[in-house]
Amino acid sequence: MFCNQCGKPLPEGAMFCPECGAAREKEPEAVKENTEIREEPVQAPAPIQNTVFNPIPAENKEKQKKKGFPFKILVPVAVVFAVLVAILVIFLTGGRNTNMDTYADRKDYIDSYWSFEKGMYEGELPFFRGLTNGESSIFVYADDTSLYYMKSDLEPKLIVEEYVATYVVSYTGEYIAYVLADNMMEGDLYLYCVKDGKITQVDTDVFPGYICLSPEGKAIAYLKNYESYTENDLYIGGIGIKNQKVDDDGSMPVAISNNGKVFYYIDDSSKLYIYNGKDSEKVSSSGCSNFWVNKDVSEILYTKDGKTYYHVPKMEDPVKIADEELYSVVLPENVISFQDIRVGATIAGVKSFKGGVLEQSGGLYWFNDKGTDTVKICSTLYNYKLSGDGKSILFIKSGDLYRIKKIGDNMEAELLYDEKYVDYIVASDDLSKIYIVVEEELLYLKGKNKTERITNDLSQDDYYSYVVAYNEDMKKIFFIENDTLCYAGTNAKSKVKVMEDVYAVTRILNMVVFIKDDDNKDVGYYMNGKEPVCIYEE
Repeated sequence: MFCNQCGKPLPEGAMFCPECGAAREKEPEAVKENTEIREEPVQAPAPIQNTVFNPIPAENKEKQKKKGFPFKILVPVAVVFAVLVAILVIFLTGGRNTNMDTYADRKDYIDSYWSFEKGMYEGELPFFRGLTNGESSIFVYADDTSLYYMKSDLEPKLIVEEYVATYVVSYTGEYIAYVLADNMMEGDLYLYCVKDGKITQVDTDVFPGYICLSPEGKAIAYLKNYESYTENDLYIGGIGIKNQKVDDDGSMPVAISNNGKVFYYIDDSSKLYIYNGKDSEKVSSSGCSNFWVNKDVSEILYTKDGKTYYHVPKMEDPVKIADEELYSVVLPENVISFQDIRVGATIAGVKSFKGGVLEQSGGLYWFNDKGTDTVKICSTLYNYKLSGDGKSILFIKSGDLYRIKKIGDNMEAELLYDEKYVDYIVASDDLSKIYIVVEEELLYLKGKNKTERITNDLSQDDYYSYVVAYNEDMKKIFFIENDTLCYAGTNAKSKVKVMEDVYAVTRILNMVVFIKDDDNKDVGYYMNGKEPVCIYEE
């Protein structure tokens, strides 16, 4: 969405232009019905780190000539699941204890997708924009007169009955920040506590844009005296935190800790700074991008001049850990990340990045335990599976399947399968159960080059991200065979048919979600037990 006055791109959720201050132009009613979902997407992390397009890398085309890419099939499936994953679904499973620290270990999940569809298409809620927190346990939305939130009971709860210029929700969902503004350039900033409903006024004359909350939400960074992107004052405040001006040269927040004593921000040239509660210090003297912080904002990773850097508070200088660009932090499928859709960093639900895996321009790398360097794991960026504890990994190289049992300084890649070209891998979180797709067959890997066939008739022959998925709670592999969704254990005899006319299935956290074509209408389900549960009907 772009400003109708100056043409600058508008931040998600903004109702005015941060460059010229012009009010956002509303669409004609006839157009709005078909554009609202695309224009105001629900903010959510991608809980599945590896559910992405998985084209065969160039190095993987050596063994045999592959068929053409199924573009007509891939696009609608990818679009539908992008919406499902972004808005999420109702999660009825409890948190699972793992060796990885994550904010996802809670039982209170929301049917965000259902509430969004219900409000938009059944007319029970007017035009609104919605945001979710890191685990989608809360859904926040606004209409033209009020701000609301929903939790798993799906009952709208009123936060404030006034026009809200902008709002954000914290990673944990404990606090919601919002600005009441009449003139679209400044207003009063508030923090709402979801637990007890208490509202705290943080400051006045606040610019209603680029608001950054700490993971818990008690600390907040915001702008005042806003003239343009290059002319504004940067402040911090919050619950038990005195309002303080941090910088007055045109700055934007990146990430702030829960107590406000660690605060990363950038200036108008994207130079990175850190504020320690009293003073600011320059971290980087040139433009930075692609910021990632850990769950308490005590570590940051970022890209500068095509290289990856690591920094912690009180560090004299950031450490260059790779000569390649940082793409993302690789997380197990049971750990959630949360991306600030405006300027800020992506928050990963881990205590530390050290000892973890990074996706960089040259492939996958291990970030050592000392936080000083990275070691290359493999050159693939597409088809891999990180274990639930983050210590082991499976990956495909030139069509062969490899495993590293212990990622670290002296890691060795063990060849598991090289009989035929491996198109795709799926596995349990501990990597004890490994399934591979080979020439339209789904096989269970019993040992090195030893397999047990599950099916030889998968529905698609080149793209398998939405055809095969592992259900961690049920300990079953789900797959689509002749447009019928089935699941099995480790052999074809254990196959159970679930539903016909299914064209896509994927994993979300510990369960699977799938879509059925019912007389040219999409019907969405999740499954985590004996019977599928309907969550969406077009």
